[in-house]
Amino acid sequence: MLPISSILKKKSKPKQYVGCMRSNRKPKEYYKLLAKTCAHYGLTLIYFTPKGVDMDRHQIKGKVLKEDEWVPESVEVPIFNDVNTILYKHKDIVQYLRQKSTLSNGLIGSKAKQYRLVREGEKFKDIVIPYITTQQPERIMKFLSKHPEVILKPRKGMKGENIYQVTKLSKDQYKVIYDTNEETLTHNDFFKLLYDIVSKKKYICQKYIKTRDENDNPFDVRIRLEKNIEGKWQTAINLVRIASNQKVVSNVAQGGYVSKLRPFLKVNYPDQWEEIEEKIIQIGNELPEHIEELIGKNLSSLGIDIGLDPNGKPYLFEINTSPGTEFALGEIANLKAGYYYYRINQLKKQNHQKTESL
Repeated sequence: MLPISSILKKKSKPKQYVGCMRSNRKPKEYYKLLAKTCAHYGLTLIYFTPKGVDMDRHQIKGKVLKEDEWVPESVEVPIFNDVNTILYKHKDIVQYLRQKSTLSNGLIGSKAKQYRLVREGEKFKDIVIPYITTQQPERIMKFLSKHPEVILKPRKGMKGENIYQVTKLSKDQYKVIYDTNEETLTHNDFFKLLYDIVSKKKYICQKYIKTRDENDNPFDVRIRLEKNIEGKWQTAINLVRIASNQKVVSNVAQGGYVSKLRPFLKVNYPDQWEEIEEKIIQIGNELPEHIEELIGKNLSSLGIDIGLDPNGKPYLFEINTSPGTEFALGEIANLKAGYYYYRINQLKKQNHQKTESL
């Protein structure tokens, strides 16, 4: 006869794992916060790298947080996995995870595809900067005839690298700025430089939008979004990234600082800050869902980079499906964990309905 205590003892619920695939073997401090926030929703975060996917045993070998320490653990492939889109280059692994589970984020494509999608989508075409995509120096020279000041950037690029600002000063003179370097070239020398740059890979050539603060530092506005516990887009933070030692881009990773949006706008656009803020909020509220409709894919994390010209008109610089977590860590972790909870419950219901229909 079993003791009464064992009869009354509740069976412990099986853990509900949610996968988080990233490139770093050692989880950054942010993921401790995310794991703790997941625990609030009854979820256990397992952090793993592509090497941790065992396709033969159908297991994930990763790390879970126990008593504030990461410890190794192996589990069946979780029903839902948050995969950084940078890791989509591991095609076999990503394809396997798609077959066994649901992934968090889809891909939008290159900057050129982003611009084309938004322009053709009509709703936000007014924020797309005039541009061409080419490997032909002749096309860039022709574009410069119409737009004497342009930005050249790789069609597929990251972290603000290999970006040039070009100004046509006269028929035979061109000013070229790269990082902190600036030089004036003749027509022939500039054409040679163009050939060296664009013959290796496709570049986007777009009209230069003067996005400078009162101290003449380049900046951009980052709208940082996550889906929430209701499966809807929510802005975690709107911030301004300002360069302190660069001439072309506002990449904080290369030196710079950040500001909250409203105080920055009040200082730099004192007569129209409310109107600009309202437009940026509208972009954050409406563009993510619009993008999902255009590409026919579900997304879960976005960083939308916006430039502002001297009149405060916003222009789209880039849409990032692998945005960082350097700022607003608490807000991002809370939104992510809530979305995991929403998505897992949604998937469980779908699986239950499928089982019942069999």
